[in-house]
Amino acid sequence: MPPSEAVIVLRSVRSPVGGILDFECVSANTYAERWLGREERPLVRQRLLDEAPWVQACGLFAVCVRVAVRREPEVVRLSRRSPVGTVWLQARVSPWEDGTVLFLEDLTERMAAEEALRRDHDLLHTVIESATDAIYVKDLDGRYVLINPATARAFNRPPREILGRTDAELLGPTAAVPTLEHDRAVAESGQTDTYEDSEGGPGTDCIWQTTKGVLRRGDGTVYGLFGISRDVTARRRLELEREEEARYQERFIGVLGHDLGNPLAAVRLTAAALLARDTLPPDVRRGVERIDGSAARMARLVKQLLDFTRARMAGGIPVRPREVSLEEVCRRIISELEPAHPERPILLEVEGESRGVWDEERLGQVLSNLLGNALQHSPQGTGVRVRLSAADAHFQRVEVHNGGPPIPDSLRPRLFAPFHRAPAEPGQPRPQHQGLGLGLYIVSQIVTAHGGWVDVASSVDAGTRFSVTLPRVARPPGALPGRGT
Repeated sequence: MPPSEAVIVLRSVRSPVGGILDFECVSANTYAERWLGREERPLVRQRLLDEAPWVQACGLFAVCVRVAVRREPEVVRLSRRSPVGTVWLQARVSPWEDGTVLFLEDLTERMAAEEALRRDHDLLHTVIESATDAIYVKDLDGRYVLINPATARAFNRPPREILGRTDAELLGPTAAVPTLEHDRAVAESGQTDTYEDSEGGPGTDCIWQTTKGVLRRGDGTVYGLFGISRDVTARRRLELEREEEARYQERFIGVLGHDLGNPLAAVRLTAAALLARDTLPPDVRRGVERIDGSAARMARLVKQLLDFTRARMAGGIPVRPREVSLEEVCRRIISELEPAHPERPILLEVEGESRGVWDEERLGQVLSNLLGNALQHSPQGTGVRVRLSAADAHFQRVEVHNGGPPIPDSLRPRLFAPFHRAPAEPGQPRPQHQGLGLGLYIVSQIVTAHGGWVDVASSVDAGTRFSVTLPRVARPPGALPGRGT
């Protein structure tokens, strides 16, 4: 007997002709007193219909009469209205002498839980049936025991031809091998796994992204596998087309940059030969100087395009390290940039050792790009500071600092992306010549090729500082023992 079950023994109260009019309580436990009795008097020797009129309305009285007459036990589930809502009861009624023994169990909480479970089941069933992903369950023999309509469409078969069958039966032994291997791996590991291929999901001729996992009983034993497969064929084909298009564009850029080199070299050589003539009229000289300057700028752009192509298609920008004085490289680059920016002085600070084994030409590119960027974004009349310091015996640090507004947070994730150009600062003139947006990208690639890294800090009070950290001896990426601070 459940600990909260009400038990009451009832004796029949009959009419002169023998019909049962009511029942008299012979004995009752505490729960029966609480459920059927009244607080002011005990339930024993009281009439059932007087004490609990609801037993007639819900049909319990009729059950008791039937059991007393037929002498056969019955079990019924019934409900009654109460001030707190609907109460569900399970009644077990057994014959006893000239009456019955009534056992009542409160099922209200259980019924509420079952109803909630039923609602959840219906909701889950609706979601699974409506899902566009193939959702299915297999037993440990690999037989499909549950599928949704999307799974049937993937197999291009009605559900009755799928349920109870294995992948080997549906796809053929050879085609089913990848799926069976995935099933076996998930079952053995007990871990949920996601994979993507053209042979691991239901049906054929599709690329599937599938998640599989094990189903466990309450005691932890595995009794089946579940799978959720999404058809990503169209997405993957689009991605492959975009990747192929990007590779084609990069090859085109590389070929274009390479083929432009010779004509530009011819232009510059011709301009140099003309400028070497003392008899050149002033107005013609100015024109030739403009031609030479434009050709030089075009040559720099072509060089950036070639570096971009090498970085993207040749596994990175190649470097040829040798012993270099970084201080001498800085002074050379500063002397090249200062005449074009007389209103923005460039200050060089050197602390400690500045010699190392690096690619001198490539580091010149790094410094030229960082200084050009700083000069472009610093306010009119302010200077740019370059600082060389030995982070420790194994690392060299280069910092390029300029004042002005900070880099917007929205731009930082794309700062070192190719073909990205920051907009002109409010109140600042737009640069006369804007590049391709490859400067910082090439900086990051060259530094990475040396085994180093680039950091940037930017705020209203401190301005913007690009920091390059290089190993004292250039080494491939990944060989660095650890970042210094």
